[in-house]
Amino acid sequence: MSELDQEKEQETGVSDEKFEWPEDHFKDLDEGQIIEAKVIIVRDDAAFVDIGGKSDLVIPLAELSNEPATSAKELVKVGDVIKVMVTRSGGEDRILLSKRLVDQEQKWFQLEEVFKSGKTISGKVTQTVNAGLNVDIDGIRAFMPASQSGLKADLESLVGQTFPVKILEYDRAKKRVLVSRRVLLEEERQKAETAFFSTVQEGERRNGRVTRITNFGAFVDLGSGVEGLIHVSEMSWFRVKSPRDVLKEDDQVEVIVTKVDPAMKRISLSLKQLQSHPWDQAISQFKEDSIYPGTVVRMESFGAFVRLAPEVDGLVHI
Repeated sequence: MSELDQEKEQETGVSDEKFEWPEDHFKDLDEGQIIEAKVIIVRDDAAFVDIGGKSDLVIPLAELSNEPATSAKELVKVGDVIKVMVTRSGGEDRILLSKRLVDQEQKWFQLEEVFKSGKTISGKVTQTVNAGLNVDIDGIRAFMPASQSGLKADLESLVGQTFPVKILEYDRAKKRVLVSRRVLLEEERQKAETAFFSTVQEGERRNGRVTRITNFGAFVDLGSGVEGLIHVSEMSWFRVKSPRDVLKEDDQVEVIVTKVDPAMKRISLSLKQLQSHPWDQAISQFKEDSIYPGTVVRMESFGAFVRLAPEVDGLVHI
């Protein structure tokens, strides 16, 4: 009895139990064919399987799985019936088998199902490459163009991250898989935006962050990816020459929602409506029949306008 037969008898308790294959089984085997094999011996570096021949065949550790493993014992056990691919055919002594390729084929089929159903699948970014990223999906390499990453720059920050992706293109023959993260981020943003516009109301107070400033106003991030505009005329009761005189980017502000347009996805905001109107203060400061100093700011045919306080003018009629 050979050393392998002795080891098999010790581990399995049987030395001659074989698959019931036709005698000409090996003549029918072709490269690429998938068959079943029974695990007889498992060592750290390989597994020995019975496919119905006179001797058992060896599957090296590297051909047992796409996943990293230090021992074949982590992947299979004695008595397992596994599917393997014939990678080389011919006589019994020439046959080579791979479980790894069968597993990979199965993963390709699973990817195809995900692609056809439009579902998402988890992927891990492994490295940046020219114009995009390589993404590992359960051992299969996919490509994510930079435009589909959801980032405008710094693709390196995504390396090592795992997140859901959507398959945009699938070509099994060319082993090409194109995925997108941006599509899912956009879907999430649209859902959050819809929820925001369904709850926001005119007249309520909101907190936000100034994201950008233009000549006509400032845009404020209100959360959920929604921005509102504070027009320059709504920044103060006093005249504002430039929005940058009042606000700067990244300022945290409290605002009043003055108008909501769900159809156009627009929100108008106001800072000045949270401030006291100058005339409200004027009522308490100035009394009838009293004398106050002032500055003539404008002359008209019917009289002169005199400034008594900032943004508070009175008319001296002729």
